[in-house]
Amino acid sequence: MSQKLKLIVGFALSVFLVACVMAYLAVGLSGFDNVLAEPWGLVTILDLVLGVVCMTAVIFTVESDWKKAAMWSVPIYFLGNIVTAVWILTRLDQITDSKGPVDKSLQLFRDYV
Repeated sequence: MSQKLKLIVGFALSVFLVACVMAYLAVGLSGFDNVLAEPWGLVTILDLVLGVVCMTAVIFTVESDWKKAAMWSVPIYFLGNIVTAVWILTRLDQITDSKGPVDKSLQLFRDYV
């Protein structure tokens, strides 16, 4: 990963963490209960969980070592899509490579459909 990309990822992660702390200080844990009490809050949480599960499947497909895939996937459940964004940035060349594992998965999907 290039130095410029590392700086961008580090800055984005720092901004994300500051935003999380500010949100927690603003509403505390009771704010989360209020979100779940609303229909839109429940739908938002379910959407997040579905996205995390799908992204975990993609990570396990692309990564060659299951331990490395688990190390990327587990934090997504706690930190959210900031981990997904970092993973995509670090694996962009591998993901877009037409001879990589994603192409094999797409071919399996095409054969199945």
